[in-house]
Amino acid sequence: MEQAPTPYSPGILIVTRNPLLRVVGSLWFAAVLLMMLLVGMACATVYESAHGTEQALAVFYRSWWFHGLLALLAVNVAGSVIIRYPFSRRQSGFVITHVGILVILGGALVTDTIGVNGRIGLFEGNTTDVFTAEQGSTLSVVNQQDQARSAVNLVSQTFCGVQAVEHPPAPILNLGDLHVEVQRFIPDGAWEKQVVDDHPGIQPAVEVLLSSSGEGSAVWLFADQADSLGEVQAIYRPVADSDELARLFSTSPEDEAGSSGLVKVEYAGSTFDVPLGQALEQAVPLGDTGTTLRVLRYLPDATVKGKQLVNASDEPKNPAIEVEIVGPAGSERRPVFAKFPNFQSMHGKPHGEELKVTLTAPRESVARAPVEIIGGLEGELYVRFNRAGDEPVISRFEVGDPVESPWPGKQLLALRRFEHARVNWVMREVHPPRGRPEPALLLQINTTTRTNRMWVQKYTPRTVTVDGVTYEMVYSNRNVPLGFELTLDRFHLGYYPGSMRPRSFESHVTIADPTTGWTQSRIISMNHPVKYRGYTMYQSSYSKGKRQTASFLSVARDPGQPIVFAGYITTLLGMVVVLGVRVSDRRRKWKMENGKWKMGGWETLSLGTLPSSLLCALCVSAFIKNAG
Repeated sequence: MEQAPTPYSPGILIVTRNPLLRVVGSLWFAAVLLMMLLVGMACATVYESAHGTEQALAVFYRSWWFHGLLALLAVNVAGSVIIRYPFSRRQSGFVITHVGILVILGGALVTDTIGVNGRIGLFEGNTTDVFTAEQGSTLSVVNQQDQARSAVNLVSQTFCGVQAVEHPPAPILNLGDLHVEVQRFIPDGAWEKQVVDDHPGIQPAVEVLLSSSGEGSAVWLFADQADSLGEVQAIYRPVADSDELARLFSTSPEDEAGSSGLVKVEYAGSTFDVPLGQALEQAVPLGDTGTTLRVLRYLPDATVKGKQLVNASDEPKNPAIEVEIVGPAGSERRPVFAKFPNFQSMHGKPHGEELKVTLTAPRESVARAPVEIIGGLEGELYVRFNRAGDEPVISRFEVGDPVESPWPGKQLLALRRFEHARVNWVMREVHPPRGRPEPALLLQINTTTRTNRMWVQKYTPRTVTVDGVTYEMVYSNRNVPLGFELTLDRFHLGYYPGSMRPRSFESHVTIADPTTGWTQSRIISMNHPVKYRGYTMYQSSYSKGKRQTASFLSVARDPGQPIVFAGYITTLLGMVVVLGVRVSDRRRKWKMENGKWKMGGWETLSLGTLPSSLLCALCVSAFIKNAG
């Protein structure tokens, strides 16, 4: 008996019976893919709890391998349908379910490709026609002279990753004769202070460490600049002569004041410079004028209380002297402040304004620090420890040779000493990235005459001067046009009765479309978003300042959302058809076995009768929710 010819073409049968296609569309291959995706999502959840959502998205859900697994899942679902062609009536539910899964994946692809999420921040009365996108960045340059501007979008996934990239794919930024190239991208960077010994002038500095174990953070102390050395203040003081060195070693405040400082007297058309130390010891004649000047006392931190000049502390915050002037016109006392040379005493002045006294304070114009590093004339180092309630302790030490401090168990160690110190700031990559990373770009700036390189951190503009022209480099999030104008008319913050605890907040906005002339006022609240021209605007947060409150709106455009919803409905419909077919088959089986209808079709229907497509659809839904 001859076999009836098949109505299907041989080519279709060859494709559906292809061994590779049957392997790709098999159930075990689907199980392997689903297991890999579930493991990846579990790892992503743990990673997100430690590193934050943005990094979890970059490492897992937006990675090439996760997208590759979803693509293989789509191939598996499509293959499982193709190898069953031609379809029978009993397979209709299976086909509908798997087609729904493909539609869900297709909608997710549309969202990932052309969808966009962002944010808008507005004060009352402000208007904007753009929003800041969460994905993608912009590099721009502005000429500070003529305000000419140029910008390029950095849309590559490289700039959203967590790995540093050399020569990332980015367009060249051009502005006139200026050409900017991106040389390197780091996902998180921090400025690090380095000190080098190449300053063209004399600028002494010493690197010291105060610790109990020789470990800790070292501090560079520049000449006459105080800084924190752990829990205490420290200062480095290189000396210029032996008198200054002796003064720094002195433990007497009067001796310190007398070793430097100058009293300047202008009288009878002449100027007299009297050393402060000499005037403290005796009356000093002012030439042949018959007038003498004597410093009665030196006050390192002088203040006036009840018309009396008193000393507030031993720290030289406001140096002053009290002088006695004796001459033909009589005798008088007057206070003289180093920082306030025009201060007028409340007492009478027999010599009037014709005698003017000013004070140049001692070089010891910075308050005594607990730790003072003293640089000697021949390269030697000394340290003076000034501990409250104790006599100063002075010791000599060398670079690399620790010295005991008055603080129990702590030693002072000088690591390096430079005579031409210069601070050089360098960009250091932070790995792994922090919870709030600060990406940075290394730029190469080319002109017809020279080439510069500089780092620019995201959200922190930097300026550079090239050929006499100043440019501002800005690395920031990408701005996306809305296509309409949004104005915040009023922001309302509601409170719970009888308290200042916020209960609700909403933004009263005006949407103006310049293309159609359409204008409408709307209210955006926490549970009531506003949709217009494909964008959905949600009330996300606010920031309350001293004068104004800023409203922050989340903006989303998801063209794949209706496709995904259609896929959900199709998948659900397919599962209903599958269950209907199963129930129908069970009914027929019971009729054939018993010759009559018996209740039992639903009673004997177990979870094991559900198709594998149900698990697949649930997993795909979870993937879309987490990845989106």
